[in-house]
Amino acid sequence: MIKVTQLQFDYGRKRVYDDFSLTLDKPGVYGLFGRNGSGKSTLLKILSGLLFPHGGQVEVLGYKPAARQPAFLEQVYVVPEEFHLPDISLAVLHKTQAPFYPRFSGSDFLKYADIFEIPRDKGFAAMSLGQKKKAVIAFALATHTPVLLMDEPTNGLDIIGRAQFKTILGGKEHADRSVIISTHQAHDLESLMSHVLFVDDARLALSASMDTLQRALHLGVADKQADIAGSIYQEAYGHQWAYVARNNGGEPGAVNLELLYKALSINKQGVLDAVANCQHPAKELQ
Repeated sequence: MIKVTQLQFDYGRKRVYDDFSLTLDKPGVYGLFGRNGSGKSTLLKILSGLLFPHGGQVEVLGYKPAARQPAFLEQVYVVPEEFHLPDISLAVLHKTQAPFYPRFSGSDFLKYADIFEIPRDKGFAAMSLGQKKKAVIAFALATHTPVLLMDEPTNGLDIIGRAQFKTILGGKEHADRSVIISTHQAHDLESLMSHVLFVDDARLALSASMDTLQRALHLGVADKQADIAGSIYQEAYGHQWAYVARNNGGEPGAVNLELLYKALSINKQGVLDAVANCQHPAKELQ
């Protein structure tokens, strides 16, 4: 569905992407992680045609996003981290914007609005930031575009709103979409994600399914540092130690994305080696 080959992109003299390549060929929820300034928002804008690559090739659903063909734009929706909404109601938003998306479901839009508890009788000027964010998300999900790009969608949502978002996105009607979510709120969404992407140093440092990560890594809590065999990363956790370690033949376990994110930021190579050995175990025998 998405293929990026040797992408290059600069902001003035700052190189954001250099020889960046990525292939996503299955539906699913993809978590896009990286430090501040690593280019996560930029990548979403390039994939949606809002920014143009300075080198390399980008294809989404067989189209070049930079061409901004109507047949492409009706199949991709992007939710930016920051947005502005005119003072209109949900009904007017539906009437004016839904025709651009042939798969849009008005009934789903209303259903999602009810789950999010968005008032239907108010204009956006009378809504809180959280309510506005919910309205944007509800509309985006109701478009049912094959590709959905979301930049920090849970920012501005309270605990209940985050739970509501997970409930909606986890619905079976979204199973055939490719959803890329850039977020620092890793813990909020780890139960939904099928794949993790980590951007670092202008390139794609890690692309791995959650299944692979569960087989490659063991994340947990130990009483003492000495108890952590094959440790990749560890941090004090009260009077204990939270850690990421190689999963040496153990049963697949849960992946704490917030802890994994820290491990990738501090000891990227340790994580990459563990994942590579899991994906290509024969290499360990060579």
